[in-house]
Amino acid sequence: MARASLSAPDYLICCDCESPCYVFEWQEGEVSEAICETCGNDDETTFLTEDQYDAYADSGSWNYRGR
Repeated sequence: MARASLSAPDYLICCDCESPCYVFEWQEGEVSEAICETCGNDDETTFLTEDQYDAYADSGSWNYRGR
């Protein structure tokens, strides 16, 4: 996926529970570490920026089923 911006977002969205996540590390335009305080998810590959989440939701092909 192309990176739109190298600056860190204000929050990420956890794909396991769809909650906003404010505890994360952002390096070179991507998530390097994250933890969801709602569900405990700590797999950095399952967090999206708001723009990424919206793009998936708008695509109609959202099929994420958790870990």
